[in-house]
Amino acid sequence: MWFTRKSKVLASCIILGAASAAALFAWPPKAKVVQSNAADLVVVNGNIRTLDAKQPRAEALAVNGGRISAIGSNDEIRKHIGPATEVIDAKGRLVLPGFNDSHVHFTAIGNQFSHLDLREVRTREQIIQRVKEYVEIVPRGRWIIGAGIPEDVQFENTAVLDAVSPATPVLLYYSIPKRAAVNAAALKAGRLNNEKAVVADDEMTWVRSAVPRDHATNWAEIAETASNLAASLGVTTVQDVHSDDLAELMNSLDRQGKLKTRIYDCIGIEKYREAIARGLKAGSGNSMVRGGCVKGMTEGAEDEIEELTPIVTAADKAGIQVALHAIGGRSVSGALTIFENAAKANGIGDRRFRVEHAARLRNADIPRFARGVFIASMQPFLFYGGPEYGDDYAAMSAAGVKLAFGSDASMIDLNPMLGIHAAVNSGRRSVSVEEAVRAYTVGSAYAEFAENEKGTLAVGKLADLAIHSDDIFTIDRVRIKDVRTLLTVVNGRVVFRAG
Repeated sequence: MWFTRKSKVLASCIILGAASAAALFAWPPKAKVVQSNAADLVVVNGNIRTLDAKQPRAEALAVNGGRISAIGSNDEIRKHIGPATEVIDAKGRLVLPGFNDSHVHFTAIGNQFSHLDLREVRTREQIIQRVKEYVEIVPRGRWIIGAGIPEDVQFENTAVLDAVSPATPVLLYYSIPKRAAVNAAALKAGRLNNEKAVVADDEMTWVRSAVPRDHATNWAEIAETASNLAASLGVTTVQDVHSDDLAELMNSLDRQGKLKTRIYDCIGIEKYREAIARGLKAGSGNSMVRGGCVKGMTEGAEDEIEELTPIVTAADKAGIQVALHAIGGRSVSGALTIFENAAKANGIGDRRFRVEHAARLRNADIPRFARGVFIASMQPFLFYGGPEYGDDYAAMSAAGVKLAFGSDASMIDLNPMLGIHAAVNSGRRSVSVEEAVRAYTVGSAYAEFAENEKGTLAVGKLADLAIHSDDIFTIDRVRIKDVRTLLTVVNGRVVFRAG
């Protein structure tokens, strides 16, 4: 997988979440179940795990208007196939609701693809493979720029790079950056009329001058890149904790048909007064781009608790969801105290306060999560240390704590299979595969007040799903990390096909 990184336990400001009960009405009204037999899309021959208690298993489903219109056996669902229906044969593969990553830094994910690090490669074939991986993720035409080619690797002409990147310009510097390998698209952009695969001196200057100056700050392309990567991993929703307030940009991408991922966008808690003045409410927006959350962080110091309590109380009273980054026993305990103080001041409500990371907490604080109905937004792979080391997911699940799983990408790999792997391979602290999957779907949907819209595959819900290479419920648990996504559907539209 791209960008699998060692876990980094570091205070990366985190996300928030979602809404208040009233905010659910900010969503467009749920579409009525379509009565026509002709579906827009049908999936047949699937090993469908719906995560819906009323109908946990199925073979097939139908989609109309971006929502699931029927679910059942192959024979039942084939009746919904019409002349214009797109039919997907799952061939017995596992079908799950789309993953909902409760904690990402979205533009940082996309910006990973702004530079291709080739310092560890040794052969031309490895370079070609890395370029191919980038081409599959970056928007068509976005430059692929890298560095670190070993001096002894040769490119006789542009044909090799052209074969994997015919339209997207490629500029890859050698380890001594006095020359660079390029493809024909890069030569054309630099107004060079030759077929040289390696440029230097004035020719390299011409090609380099053609690279857009905003390459690393073109947020539209960067966000589209992140969305493409998410789709390739079966992630259909992300909860963005990067505090960059890019909702308008995301809506623009959606209007252009370039957004393949639902976004729950959060802003920094320091902007809480501005958010209140704007009338921001948790869960406000549309089904693709929503907001209404503020995020902060605490280390649990007494003066910090005193400072944050009135801020969190004010935001909560205004109907804004609050999330606090907390790692370590004192930090998590402090976050819970702040939330308890605010809840006591504002009275009963469906506020869904979130503790982001909630890592290395004291077991004595687990009942406080359950009593307050506070959400533990956790990243199992980020803090994974192998069996018998890490957070006690089993104890939290047994206590009835609301768990929402995520990755903290770009800190580590966005791939949900790594998080599930960590949660089910932690010895006595493990949860079952189903519990881990639910935390990555149902739990994350609950964390953003969207459990009535997504998280399970059921009639009337948004048609977000993915087909995977192996059945993670039956294979050896240690193999879960290697399972791939083969196809992803968002809003009833296929947004990724492997190969």
